[in-house]
Amino acid sequence: MVQDDSFEDPIASALIDGSPYEQLRVRRRSLFKQSISQKLAWQSLILAGLTLVFPLAMTLPPSTRALFPGGDPLGSSPKILVLGAYAGTIVTIAALSLVYVGFRRLQREQSLSEREASHLLNVEEVASLISLITGVLAVVAVDGFFLLGLAGEDAIAAFLAAGGENPFGGAVIPVTVPMVAIPAGLLAAVLFALSRVFHRRLPSQ
Repeated sequence: MVQDDSFEDPIASALIDGSPYEQLRVRRRSLFKQSISQKLAWQSLILAGLTLVFPLAMTLPPSTRALFPGGDPLGSSPKILVLGAYAGTIVTIAALSLVYVGFRRLQREQSLSEREASHLLNVEEVASLISLITGVLAVVAVDGFFLLGLAGEDAIAAFLAAGGENPFGGAVIPVTVPMVAIPAGLLAAVLFALSRVFHRRLPSQ
């Protein structure tokens, strides 16, 4: 029987032939072992989820619209959108951090010192934790409240009766649905494009 020698262990390959970044990345423990391109694609999906507040706000029933300041879901600044703005901000900062790591690797991955590689991996890990855990939870909460509003008067009444506050009441910070949804949609497209660039140009992980 002929033995197939074409199989390569990616971990062993990274340890033997990989850059300092790849060697250190394989050795350290991390909650998110995915490549930068994969993480950017996920962040793109998270921001795309945030854009759902636009069509959801446009289709809210009259009973829910009345809960918004002035009865205007698109032009008012409801409390829940402060969380949406926070979610978009932290995902954006995390994405910029991953893009920074990706470009640093493209520029000089083979010449990185172990200290520099460790710094980049720390940045990548923190950015991943912030966006893929905190960001996801925040976006799910925002979309969830708009879906609750979409369910109509009975669902909102049950929520308020259980002790919840009106999530669509006026906020001190002026944040509207278009201000959150449009930048999130644009950035989602940019991040997806960057994820494809890094997928092609960075070493496979």
